[in-house]
Amino acid sequence: MLKVVRADEGLAALAAFAREIPRGSWFAALGDPLTESEGAEARTYVAEIVRRHDVVIAGAADWLAAQAIIKRDCDHAWWDAEMLAQNATRQRAEIVHGKEALLAALDPVVEAAAALTGPAALAASRAGITDQALIRVAAGAAAQACHQAALAIAGGAGADHPFAIKYRLFAGGRWPLGFDGDGFVVF
Repeated sequence: MLKVVRADEGLAALAAFAREIPRGSWFAALGDPLTESEGAEARTYVAEIVRRHDVVIAGAADWLAAQAIIKRDCDHAWWDAEMLAQNATRQRAEIVHGKEALLAALDPVVEAAAALTGPAALAASRAGITDQALIRVAAGAAAQACHQAALAIAGGAGADHPFAIKYRLFAGGRWPLGFDGDGFVVF
């Protein structure tokens, strides 16, 4: 559900959001069993993005399992649905703020998200993973979640928006990987 947001409120919220990003527990819970609330959040995210309510949420055991999942031919329907949602969210934010003002307000979010390579590399190192490409993929996925959440904030969306949920999963230490067969996998 989107709420009406004044232009100045949304941009101020983006600045606050950018300051919040470094405080997340990025990649800290990878491989741990999913909590009940994490599973519920992942189910809500998937239901909102792909309009499926019967999806099983599964966990990935380790970095190598995560790598195997992301290397498989992904579920393009999920990816396409997420990109459509991202475009709609961006358009809403541009209507509220204007394209130039939105882009300028996103700069601190981009800068904060760019630093997520550090937490990804640390988590990988602790697991004995040295694959720099895999680390970049993890950090890039987290950065994309930050960008998507920032667009939702700028557009006046609430905490129930799928991109707010995806961001919470990442900031809480997880990495939503996508579909593997009939299940949605969260590392």
